[in-house]
Amino acid sequence: MITRSLRVVLIYFFWVLLITNAHAVVEIGAPAPDLKGTLFSGQPFDLAQQRGKVVLINFYSSYCKFCAYEIGNIETYLENNRDKGFTVIMVGVDRMEDRHRVVRMLGIYNLDGLMTDELEQSGFEKRYATPTTFVVDRQGLLRSRSRGAKMPSWFREHVDPLLTEPR
Repeated sequence: MITRSLRVVLIYFFWVLLITNAHAVVEIGAPAPDLKGTLFSGQPFDLAQQRGKVVLINFYSSYCKFCAYEIGNIETYLENNRDKGFTVIMVGVDRMEDRHRVVRMLGIYNLDGLMTDELEQSGFEKRYATPTTFVVDRQGLLRSRSRGAKMPSWFREHVDPLLTEPR
């Protein structure tokens, strides 16, 4: 017969196990998880519809100094490589009352995005340390995950090779 204390411990253990496994595991080399919502521009976004493009997904915060440091590099790389099939989606992780800060900052740099709290579907975690960037190749496979500000050399190493792959 199981004692009440043991029963409580077992229930707690299974509850913790359930909660920790509820988050999707994002694995390099695997198909990219779902990411779907409405962009700040009002356009619908569905990562699954981006096949044939190289997609940079950047989890961003308007309060993050490293995000502010890298945002110009992201804009410049996008402007120089959009015609090669490169696109960027910025995912704001700020609180909803600070949504206007994210919209304003991305607007200054001609980048579009959405808020993590407004996503319709997401196989990514709701929050990452910022900035965290994922790169998805033309076939929809997750090819890299990086944390920290992206310098031009990062783009040469992680994105340039994917842009030379056939569409």
